[in-house]
Amino acid sequence: MRNPLNWDYLNAPLWDTPVWGPFSIAFVALCGIGFVASLLVYYDVGRVSRRYPVARTEIQRAAAIAAVLFGLGLFFFSFRFLHVSAFGFYKRFWLYLVLLALLTEAAYYIWWARTVYPAKVRAAAAEALKQRYLQPVSSGRRRGARRRKRSQSRERVRS
Repeated sequence: MRNPLNWDYLNAPLWDTPVWGPFSIAFVALCGIGFVASLLVYYDVGRVSRRYPVARTEIQRAAAIAAVLFGLGLFFFSFRFLHVSAFGFYKRFWLYLVLLALLTEAAYYIWWARTVYPAKVRAAAAEALKQRYLQPVSSGRRRGARRRKRSQSRERVRS
């Protein structure tokens, strides 16, 4: 096996390099499983949003981006697998680029989970506490009950 980061290897013609190898098998497995998993998370099959309501939008955004990237990986590999040399999409360069984008997304969301998410959880807890104290307090009377009028005798005693 030649150097996988060599520019000539990344841009080698389709007929010079084999389609299947250890990297390509791992790449197809990763993209296939990742594509299905990201779609399941995006459509909330596991009810993830109920367990983490603060992160609901960010989880869906991450799943949508991951689905697109995994889909692109499968798209570029299908050019390679079918030996279609249109637009140069068969080159290994595109597979490496998709892998780099997936690693970048993973690094971003790891950073987000370690820095931004705890602050959002604290803000949501503070807001819930504030809303709990802002709710009107019951005065002890039943709702809709009329107030009794004071009798005339009590009013005379006071004056």
